[in-house]
Amino acid sequence: MIAQENLKLGVKASRNATLALAFLAFLKGAVGIYSGSTVLLADAVHTSLDIFASLAVWVGLKISLKRGGKRFPYGYYKAENIVALFVSLLILFTGVELLKEGFADVNTTSQIGLEGLALTTAVFSVLVIYGLSVYKRNIGTRINSQALITDARHSYTDVFSSMIVVVAILGSMLGISELDSLGVIVISLLIFKMGIESARDAVLTLMDAWLDEEENERIRKNILNVPGLIELEDLKLRKSGLVVFGEATVKVEGETDLKRVELLSEDIKKAVKKEVENLEHIVVNVRPAQRKNLRVALPVLDRNGLQAKISEHIGKAPYFLFVELEEGRVGDWQILENLFSNSEKKRGVKAVDLIVSEKANVLAVRIVSRGPYYMLRENFIKILRIPDGADTVINVLDRFQDLEEITAPME
Repeated sequence: MIAQENLKLGVKASRNATLALAFLAFLKGAVGIYSGSTVLLADAVHTSLDIFASLAVWVGLKISLKRGGKRFPYGYYKAENIVALFVSLLILFTGVELLKEGFADVNTTSQIGLEGLALTTAVFSVLVIYGLSVYKRNIGTRINSQALITDARHSYTDVFSSMIVVVAILGSMLGISELDSLGVIVISLLIFKMGIESARDAVLTLMDAWLDEEENERIRKNILNVPGLIELEDLKLRKSGLVVFGEATVKVEGETDLKRVELLSEDIKKAVKKEVENLEHIVVNVRPAQRKNLRVALPVLDRNGLQAKISEHIGKAPYFLFVELEEGRVGDWQILENLFSNSEKKRGVKAVDLIVSEKANVLAVRIVSRGPYYMLRENFIKILRIPDGADTVINVLDRFQDLEEITAPME
């Protein structure tokens, strides 16, 4: 199952990030004590707090791996969204604390011993945390994990706070300690903004809001391209952790049997998965309706337009005429050559492929064999029988309302 594999990948990424942060916090703390750098010690404490955020993501993804029982029929996937909200609040808390620290230390000067060692450690911290941010963002985007993406943003904000440490040490070396406090104030405001955005997304997702309107429109277009569909009446999608659940209400022509509903549901699921890889489940509600506009396919022997002679067979027909019927009135039409009419094998199947590719929803024919019949049914194309005496396209169209539906193969 794709969702389970993605969750395992997310668990591995958050575990690696947690271990890397633990090492970095220890390193900065040790160098801070050895060099007497209070700003490096403070950053070590800050990184220690980040361990809890990364650990929370790890735990949240691990919980999401559990299979839901009777009490949680939709699984534990939303644990990941709850963790994303928790991490967002940590980002906000970090921004507030840095802002307070920046204003408190505006007029404070600091002296650091062993500045070279402290500066090297601070620069190394910036590079490692930036690498972690990119790593978590890439994995989070790949598996569509909101918690991991939010944690990546958290790490990205830590890049700036670590850069403040670099600036503070450089300022101490150059005797310009005010750079530290000014940098803290600017960066803390950026962190606060990012925290608000992350918290907003987490809350909206927990409330089953769909945040990507453009993606929603692409999904709707994919569904409307499913053969046999008259209208997409309603589409509801909601995220639950990495996975997506959905419900679609569609209209199809006439009554449908269980087999056709299953086929239609599978096609709609495939249409949604073109945009949403982690689709866990979608419920399809099918309602009968009557088409107002039809695209009718007719097998013909020549290219004489509406006066073309009707062919007795689908596969052997050298041409197909496609005509638009708009509320019973004849509209535009076109004639296409059947390139497979002289093929030795599967002529009927290849002819049906042409009919499906041209998005016809009705086929008028004298006889239809078993293979083409079931292909047409699977693609929700209505099959009408051309009666004796209707030898041209215009004759068929004149009697179109009286044509009987073919409900079984004829040979």
